[in-house]
Amino acid sequence: MKKNIPLFSYVIVLGSLLSCNPSNNIHALDNESDLTILDSNSDGMINPFEAFDALMVLQKEHGNELSIHDISTMAAEMKEEEEAELKEMFEEFDVNQDGKVEIQELSDDMSDFAEMMDTDTDGLVSLDEMTSFDVEDALLASEEEIHERIANLFLEHKATNEIELKNIAEEKRGRYEEWDADRNGKVSKEEAYEFMMADNTPIQFSVSGKTAFMKGVITAALPTKVLQLFFDHPEVDTIEMITVPGSIDDEANLRAALYVNKMGLTTKLNARSVVASGGTDFFLCGKKRIVEVGAKLGVHSWGGGAVPAIEVPKDDPVHEKYLDFYKKVGVPIEFYWYTLEAAPAEEIHMMTPAEMEIYKVRK
Repeated sequence: MKKNIPLFSYVIVLGSLLSCNPSNNIHALDNESDLTILDSNSDGMINPFEAFDALMVLQKEHGNELSIHDISTMAAEMKEEEEAELKEMFEEFDVNQDGKVEIQELSDDMSDFAEMMDTDTDGLVSLDEMTSFDVEDALLASEEEIHERIANLFLEHKATNEIELKNIAEEKRGRYEEWDADRNGKVSKEEAYEFMMADNTPIQFSVSGKTAFMKGVITAALPTKVLQLFFDHPEVDTIEMITVPGSIDDEANLRAALYVNKMGLTTKLNARSVVASGGTDFFLCGKKRIVEVGAKLGVHSWGGGAVPAIEVPKDDPVHEKYLDFYKKVGVPIEFYWYTLEAAPAEEIHMMTPAEMEIYKVRK
């Protein structure tokens, strides 16, 4: 583990904040306070590691010296930029410019989100409804909802105890392969439950020796948790990913992954690991990457735009953050274009051993 990297020094200094504040949190003054720029998960509290992550982002964008005035100005600028981006996105979907987005006109991967945003259930989404939509809260289902989904799923497939993968259409099989923990070609209710619970629980790390075991779905809190892992467990040199189905915050995911890359940690998939989508991106951050035989690594196109990602011109700036990330972690940029073609946003493709070799997944 490369402890001489400046990032680690910053984390050590941050320890003084923790020792002065046993609760590990600082109250944000109010919703209009400049301090809210440090509250990335908008819960009204500022975890010191959360603040550290936010300050590093500001430092990267605006230079090494930040005054109180700078932070105040940037807080206002960021709020304006976020509002402008959201308005631009809304206008992109609002084809006839009538101030409403018709759900039935959206692509499959966006219609589900739109239905969640449609709080008045009129089949239309307004800018206000889109602005007030909490992605994380909407996507993380309760245990009761998970049991209901499983019951409906087995009813749909006319299955009592197990769903056989061979009976699933090949283009849709990838999603079910993720759930097949014992690799027997069948999905039991217990396997579906375990996977869905991981997919609805924010990332958790558990440490044993020099290994941190990672499980859950990636949210905006991941950078905070990664930085805290560095501070609490400087002995850790490997992150072993167990079940990481994906991400609901790509910006946070890529940022956290680069922290891990700078620290020189190894990422590992064991024979029963199931990692996909944004989880795959995180795995690729390892300075050394281990994939045991039997591990499942899934890829697909990102979604959320008015047109499928594969149809967005290659010179469009929307691709840059991903291309830049793959360059930094030593993955061929061809891998990015491959993921867009491998499966649409609503499906998943499990990489073959040959594909892992082509795109240098192991390192």
